[in-house]
Amino acid sequence: MATSKANGKKKPAAKKKAKAKKKVASKTAKKPTAASKSSKKTRAKAKVSDSERQKMIKEAAYYIAEQRNFSAGNPMDDWLAAEDSVNKML
Repeated sequence: MATSKANGKKKPAAKKKAKAKKKVASKTAKKPTAASKSSKKTRAKAKVSDSERQKMIKEAAYYIAEQRNFSAGNPMDDWLAAEDSVNKML
C-alpha cells in the first residue's frame, strides 16, 4: 500500500478497487450460458411403444368415465380426453 505524503496514513483505495473487481468477476461467473438455458427448456421425450401408449390411454379413459360414475357420457369424448392427457405427459 502507498502512504500519503501529507499525513503518513495508508490509502485504502487500492483494496476497494480489488474487491470491486472480485465482485464483478463473481457475478459474471454465475450467469448461465445460452446452452444451459436451452437444455432446461427442452424435455427428454419418453420412449413408449404404441401398445404401451394405447394401454395408458385405455386406463385414463376408464378413470375419466369412473369419475362421472359411468353415466351419461360419450365414450369417444372420454377416449379423446384421455388421449390428450397422455400425449401431454409424453
